[in-house]
Amino acid sequence: MNSVVHNFVTSLAWSNQMSDEGAWVEFYRHIWPEALQLLRIDSKSQWQAWGVDRMVLFPNGKQITVDEKKRNTRYTDVLLEEVSVYYGPNDPKNKVGWSLDAAKRIDYVAYAIPLANICYLLPFELTRLAYVAHKEAWHRTAAWYPKVAQNDGYKTINCAVPWPILKAAVAEQMHRHFGDGVACPLPKPEVVVAGSKQAVFVWPEDR
Repeated sequence: MNSVVHNFVTSLAWSNQMSDEGAWVEFYRHIWPEALQLLRIDSKSQWQAWGVDRMVLFPNGKQITVDEKKRNTRYTDVLLEEVSVYYGPNDPKNKVGWSLDAAKRIDYVAYAIPLANICYLLPFELTRLAYVAHKEAWHRTAAWYPKVAQNDGYKTINCAVPWPILKAAVAEQMHRHFGDGVACPLPKPEVVVAGSKQAVFVWPEDR
C-alpha cells in the first residue's frame, strides 16, 4: 500500500490560501469573460458542505458552481479521492471522497497543478460516472491504487489516474448508445364517452 503522511489542517490552509486568488480569477475570466462575479465561498456554510468553493455568476441569472482542488507537486495524473475519511472497513464514520460523492452540488471540479501551470476543468457528474464505471479496473493497477494519505487518526484513500486515461473515460460518458433499434409503437386514442371529443391515449402494453 502506497502511503504518504499529511497534515489535513496544513494541506487545507495551503489549498485555500489567498495568494492564488489572482490566478483563479484569471483562469475563470479566460473561460467566462462575460461573468458578472466570481464569488469565493470561504466561510463554513451549507455551500461548503455541498462542495462549492466558487460560484460564477452571470448577468442573465445563470450560475455555475465549482469545487477547487490544488496539488503542490508537478504530477501527470489526477488524484481521485475515493474515501476522504477512512477509519476502517465498514466503519460508520467513513466518508465518501469527492470523486464518488453523488451528494455534491457542483458543476465542475477545477483541478489545478500550479507548478505545471495547468488546471483541468472537469465536469463533475461525468467524472464521477467515469470513476464508477472504471473503478474496479483502475484498482488493479498497483501504481495507481491505493494512494493513501495518513491524517490525524484516519486515512484518505485515493486513486491516481493518468490524465489521458481519465480524459478518455470522461469522454466515454458523453457518448452513449441511444435506442434499441425497435420501433416504439405509438399510442392509439380511445373515445372515453360516445359522441364526446374527449379521448385518452392508451399504450398497447396497457391494454
